[in-house]
Amino acid sequence: MSLVWLRSRLFRSYLRAFILLWLIAKIAMVAGAVLYRTPPFAFHPFGEAVACAVELWLIGLFVRRSHEDILLGNLGWSLGTALAPLPAVHLALSLVVSLLG
Repeated sequence: MSLVWLRSRLFRSYLRAFILLWLIAKIAMVAGAVLYRTPPFAFHPFGEAVACAVELWLIGLFVRRSHEDILLGNLGWSLGTALAPLPAVHLALSLVVSLLG
């Protein structure tokens, strides 16, 4: 993974969208936890994995719909490689929230 990629505007736009999707997923998970009377900010590995997969899928759809996958290809990046840092972001955000909650 190149630092140039991580500092690029394109990656930062993906990161912003991913964090917004993470927030929406986290709100849904908290609502489900409240409904089932479990700790709302607890870290549930299976739930986090599913949420992360859905977030990545949605970001992938966004990238393909805006034809940015062609741009990534011209830059020598596959979609999977370009989005590879995002699961770590999801994990870090979720762990911080579970530790604070």
